[in-house]
Amino acid sequence: MFRWLAPEYRTMGYDGLLLDHDGVIVTLADRAAIDRAAGAAFEDAGIDDPDPADVDAISIGVDPADVRQLGRTYDVDPATLWRHRDDRIETLLRAATRDGRKQPYEDVDALAGVDLPLGVVSNNQTRIVDDVLTHHGLAALVGTVRARDPTLASLEHTKPEPDYLTAAMADLGIDRPLYVGDSESDVEAARRAGVDVAFLRRHHNADRSLAVEPTYDVASLHTVVERLCEAD
Repeated sequence: MFRWLAPEYRTMGYDGLLLDHDGVIVTLADRAAIDRAAGAAFEDAGIDDPDPADVDAISIGVDPADVRQLGRTYDVDPATLWRHRDDRIETLLRAATRDGRKQPYEDVDALAGVDLPLGVVSNNQTRIVDDVLTHHGLAALVGTVRARDPTLASLEHTKPEPDYLTAAMADLGIDRPLYVGDSESDVEAARRAGVDVAFLRRHHNADRSLAVEPTYDVASLHTVVERLCEAD
């Protein structure tokens, strides 16, 4: 499937390819497992029986203001709570990578045919992204990874902020990349960075509606690579 959406934004001659990590290159982790890891982070911080809503607040798509509020609620240093959370998530995702629960999508083989600088831009932790790419033999394809440190402060720079996108562009020396993401925050980050974006539909987001329109709406990385060839 390929659907051209916004001809006024057509940009021929892309000079690089940037991709989100989870949900684009590799499969998503099980949400229930992430919730359990978040719950264990409260235990690590000395908090027994946290409210399930508070566990959910530090699981996925976290707002740093919520973490700071949790610090006040439970009388704990929010940065410490968050570090426990990131450490638990790292342990979970390393294990999931090695036992086959977190693996590359079948169409990732298309990236081997990309003759342009390639980077990964993720809201996940850098140490996790590096580990996953290395374990699955994909690190050699990637010229840069821009993602988070395991700190509360890092959340201020996550997508939809364009910070990681623009940093990756600077790393690779490019200014007209195509970015590929699977969420509305990816599309918005690309808009803020002033670059074209392909919204990639996988099983987890196949029917998702977006409030921000992407440049392309695609169902395969093979289609993305075809688009790069057409623009070359």
